[in-house]
Formats: sequence, C-alpha cells, structure tokens
Amino acid sequence: MAGGGARGLLLVLAVLLLAAGCRRDKAEGLAAVPEQPAPALEAPRASGGRFRLSEQRGKVVLLSFGYTACPDVCPTTLSQLRRVYEQLGAAARDVEVVFVSVDPERDSAERLETYVHAFHPRFTGLRLEGDALAAVLSGYRVTASRRYPDATRYREHRFAGDIPYTVDHTGAYFLIDKRGVLRERLPYSVPAEQLRAGVERLLSEREPRASVPGIQVEGALARLTPAQVGAVYFTLVNTAGGEDRLVSAEASSAERVELHEVVAEGEILRMLPRPEGFGVPAGGRVELKPGGKHLMLYSVRGSPESIRLTLHFEKAGAVQLTVPASGPGADGP
Repeated sequence: MAGGGARGLLLVLAVLLLAAGCRRDKAEGLAAVPEQPAPALEAPRASGGRFRLSEQRGKVVLLSFGYTACPDVCPTTLSQLRRVYEQLGAAARDVEVVFVSVDPERDSAERLETYVHAFHPRFTGLRLEGDALAAVLSGYRVTASRRYPDATRYREHRFAGDIPYTVDHTGAYFLIDKRGVLRERLPYSVPAEQLRAGVERLLSEREPRASVPGIQVEGALARLTPAQVGAVYFTLVNTAGGEDRLVSAEASSAERVELHEVVAEGEILRMLPRPEGFGVPAGGRVELKPGGKHLMLYSVRGSPESIRLTLHFEKAGAVQLTVPASGPGADGP
C-alpha cells in the first residue's frame, strides 16, 4: 500500500478507536462506598500551584478521572459537572470540581488546563505520573488501561508515527464531604438531578463542633500576611473538672505551627515560643488574641480562604476545626 494509503488507514483507525474506545466501566456496578477518609490526593494543578485534598476542608469535592483525547465519556462527564456546578448558584463557591488525567503521556499541563477550563474556568485539572498516579488510582479503586489497535488484523500495513490508543477507565463521580470523608461513588450514568442532590446534601451538613469532651473552641480566626506567615486566635473553654493543656497544633496550609506569646518589656515587644503549651484551668477560659497568646503559622501556602487546624491537648486529645482566614487590613478578632 502506498504511503498515503497507510496514513489514511491510520487516520481511520484513530477515529474508530476514539469512537469505540474511551470505554466506561460498567457504571451500573458502582455502589456507594462506606464512609471512609478520602485517599490522599496531592498533585500540581494544570493551571499552576499545587492542589492538596487535605486543604479543601470545609468544601465539598467532586472528583472524576479521564483524559483529554476521550471524545465521549469524559466530555459528557465534565458537561454534567458544569451543569450541576452552575445549578448550585452561590453555593458553588463551597464546591471544588477536580478532574484527574489517567493519560499523562499525552496530557501535558497546558493541554489539560485548556481542556478542563473549556468546561468551566474554576474546574481543577490534575496531572500525576508514574507511582504517584498509580497510588491515587489504587486508593480510589480506579481502573485505567490502554487499548491499542488489533495488530494481527493490520499486520500488512505499516503505521506512520505513534500507534493511536484509547484508555479504558472507570467512569464515576466521587463525592468527598467537608470533613474529607469519601461519602459516595456514583456511576457515570447517574442523572444530573441525583448528582446535584448528593452535592447539596453534603453542602447542607454542618461540620462537627470544634470540641471534644471538656474542651470547646470559640471564635477562631486566622490572620495571614504577604510574608507567608500568620497567626491564629481563638478562645479555649474548659468544661471539665480538671486542668488541661494545649500542647501543639498542625495546619493544612502551613509547614509548621508554634505556640507563641507576645510579652511587653517597656517599649520592647518580645515574641516568645511557648513549647510548654497553654494551660486551661478547670471550668476556665484562655483567650488567644493579638498582642498576647497565639498560634504562629510558618510558610503558609497560597492565600487560603480557610485553614484546617488540628489542636492537640494533653487530656482531651485532638480537636479539628476549619478556621476562616483573612488577609492584611481585615478587622481583627
């Protein structure tokens, strides 16, 4: 066959593969999962910066998997997500839509960004490679495998350039609630109304109170600066019959958190670390406020609207809460 004929055959094969490929898993076989912490997901955003699922606390995350060369299932999935997102109206600000590529060899960051943003500019495309992608696929029980042309049928024809392929992959929507818990795994075929109802149900849920037996946290607020540092303020209320102590803390958007206190010596203000922690007397209150006790945030990533904070107490254990964050010039606590 002449070179032109071979190229023509290649083009026909590519079109047929794309039309017949991009196969979905049997959507009818996907059931809702038992509640469990969502598997870790951290990757470069196609548009720049880094996405960390652990930093999305307080938001509902709507996750799907696919690839840009898919002409049917993936654009249908993203179109469905766009409809649901737009129908949510103002509530959509608390929803993060994420599309993970299962074809990093062909999906460059630029290509993935263009593709995802064609459906909605606020959608997030993620690209992982090698072991990192394999770990995420395994964690979410997602299948992704290449499908090549049947070589035995076309052994007499030489292909010019790369052999076209499609990717058989799981077609599903993963719903992760405000606490980072994987709540539902809905099939590709789910009606938009059912998908939206699932998202709205998770949006309507209130997060657990920022408390454990004996300890309550009131009025928490984080104040961030352009220098990638910040402070967190709140009031601790101890309703238990014995003294407790805040000994350490962790934050989703900061590399390190320390307990600090500002101490004035005349006109000199000293920022002193308090590794011994802050004691909270039985039945008492301790206030963390500007110019006094506070949590110091180091190397804050980006400009988060909220920060997921974990406080560790000697007796009460861990308290988790989502703290609203404000930038320079905002009213203080």
